[in-house]
Amino acid sequence: MEDVTRRNARLEGTSQCYLWHGVANGRTWMNGFASKPEDKQSTLSRYWTTERPRTGVSHYQAIKRACREKGVLWEDPDFAPGPKALYKNKKPPFQPIVWMRPHEMCQCPVFSNNSSNGSGSASGSSDATRLSVDAGELGDPWLLAAASSLALTPRFLERVVPPDQDFEENYSGMFRFRFWHFGEWKEVLVDDRLPTFRGRLIYLHSSTTTEFWASLMEKAYAKLYGNYENLSSGSTTRSLQDLTGGIVQSFGLSHQDRYLTFQVLNSAVPRSSLLIATITPDKEKRQLRLRNGLLTHHAYSVTGLARVRGQGGETPLVRLRGARGRGHWAGAWSAGSWEWQGLSDRDRELLSVRVTNDGEFWMSFEDFSKHFTQLELVHVGPDDWMSEPALHSKQPWRAVLARRRWRAGYNAGGGPQYIETTAMNPQFHVQIPRANSNKCHVVVSVTQYYDTRPPEDKNGRKKPLVAIGFAVYEVPHSMPRLTPHFVADQKPLDVTNHSVAREVVTFFTLPPGDYIVVPQTNMPNIDGKFLLRIFTDEQSNIWEVNEDNMVVRNISSEFMDDSSPIQPETKAILSKLFLKHPPEVDASTLQKILRSHWKNCLTERPSLELCRSLIMMRDYNISGRIHLRDIPALMHMLQFWKLAFQKYAGTQCGGKTSSYRLRPLLREAGAAVSNKVLECLVLRFAKSRVLTAESYIMAMVRLHLAHERYHSLDTKMKTNPLSLEEMILMTIYS
Repeated sequence: MEDVTRRNARLEGTSQCYLWHGVANGRTWMNGFASKPEDKQSTLSRYWTTERPRTGVSHYQAIKRACREKGVLWEDPDFAPGPKALYKNKKPPFQPIVWMRPHEMCQCPVFSNNSSNGSGSASGSSDATRLSVDAGELGDPWLLAAASSLALTPRFLERVVPPDQDFEENYSGMFRFRFWHFGEWKEVLVDDRLPTFRGRLIYLHSSTTTEFWASLMEKAYAKLYGNYENLSSGSTTRSLQDLTGGIVQSFGLSHQDRYLTFQVLNSAVPRSSLLIATITPDKEKRQLRLRNGLLTHHAYSVTGLARVRGQGGETPLVRLRGARGRGHWAGAWSAGSWEWQGLSDRDRELLSVRVTNDGEFWMSFEDFSKHFTQLELVHVGPDDWMSEPALHSKQPWRAVLARRRWRAGYNAGGGPQYIETTAMNPQFHVQIPRANSNKCHVVVSVTQYYDTRPPEDKNGRKKPLVAIGFAVYEVPHSMPRLTPHFVADQKPLDVTNHSVAREVVTFFTLPPGDYIVVPQTNMPNIDGKFLLRIFTDEQSNIWEVNEDNMVVRNISSEFMDDSSPIQPETKAILSKLFLKHPPEVDASTLQKILRSHWKNCLTERPSLELCRSLIMMRDYNISGRIHLRDIPALMHMLQFWKLAFQKYAGTQCGGKTSSYRLRPLLREAGAAVSNKVLECLVLRFAKSRVLTAESYIMAMVRLHLAHERYHSLDTKMKTNPLSLEEMILMTIYS
């Protein structure tokens, strides 16, 4: 496991997970629970994954009822039997392929054998029976390995394969399965017509010829990804994420430093994380039994660690369990080996007691590192930990989750190399109390939005994923937000390798202190949604870096304060205005006045639309006019805003600046805004990531008007309800 305070202890592969990860506004989460509400709405969630609440009759139930009433078996209109469901590019070698329902293949089909009537759970008492599944000639080996690895966590498999399905009572030819997709569980419906060749299944299928849950699950998975052929480009990592909803982290063990590998095992085994090891030879795709008893392309769960002392010193051992209890290790430290026989009776008894599941065995860590080529970690959130009794002996993670997006010109600031914009990325503060004596284990995951069936352009190309990652900065306790100046001077503690992948993940430790996690794309100005998930094993406070909406300085009000003396130049301007114009002026007249004095308070001649907005700031009666006495205050305010703009735009930019500078620009002009308001301002007033001087002034006017309307509304609502007409007027005339 990586300690980010040690830059040399990098874990290769920690940020190259192929699968899936935000935190939110203005609320601190302690141990996953809200503790300090503020006036900003928070979307920081302690919930790990979400399942849409079921209200009323579901789509699944409605279809079943309709089929029963009509006396027909359901035929899926969205995944009809035929070549399109099988492949797009490479035709299967078996022809002809005939689609058959289970009762056409056998007399008494069952969904799962773990029930007396064939209707029961996919999580019965016998894991070996339930997960006795073969890949077949063309089945998805990744899905098989992922499903097999869930033998020790049956509740997880039940969530994917709902147990209340059968071929007897209420049979309608339809089955449902659930897969995790970008933070939510997605239900997939399929009919039970399965592809066969000469009457037998050629894709994933149970070893028992009358059991069909595995074949139907693979069909639903193929529907999720478009066709069966698309499953061949998958991975165990992807399938594990789709089946568990956990943070999945992949390590290549062949070239991994063994000390770091042991650190990973030692940190993950006692925590709510599943560990799956596999042997995947580069060229051989078939499953083979090696001379040492291990199977290639077979999922082994790492279930424990131990150390034994012998004549040769101390030996670290790893406890594993092969899927379906198959593939026992026959080498050193296996039952019956001379190493095992050489143990004292007490040690041998102790290790035997710790082998709690059928099919478990011990092997040395050295042999584990030598023979296994891949290790997947599935970090399980607290909600799933609670629902799975098999994990209750492990320490649960504390978790927060947030869905956010990168938007060009607003918060898509790119990687650390883009000093001017990287601090504009979304920021999430992680505070580990200094009262903690231990370092805190942390898992950070960022997942970009992905489509399992991405649309293609006219040339047949699919929209590619972008390179994503994140940086972790240590910051002073009093520092509210990263700034370009800070990131220019301070290097991050840790930066993931920006990977073109669904998800990037890193597992590391942090000492007590304050840190800011910055999810980012490698290049700036790339739009996209992302999911951020942060796990900690110690008490921690996590919140999204945000600001309150407020006007810090109202220059116009300060100028109009009765206690402030009227300056001689103001008196001179007023005298000239009263000589040339009537006491009240409209927007057109205000435009003429400002055009005569624009160099004092503006960077360019004002438009009529700007003048209309300025009129609104002092037009309390909605007359379309303001008094001449208000104009000097407006000019003073515009002059203050102009100086703020020039500080960030400079004199060489022709009255323009980057929209990424809008937040500090607003702060310089006496206003602070929340992340959501800033995003709306960029959408409304910036064009192609450029903010003109007039657009900036328009944004300031709208902000001042919004605050004024809000306080007016707040005052009125305390005495009289607001009418619809008044609400419409406030919305339109602003």
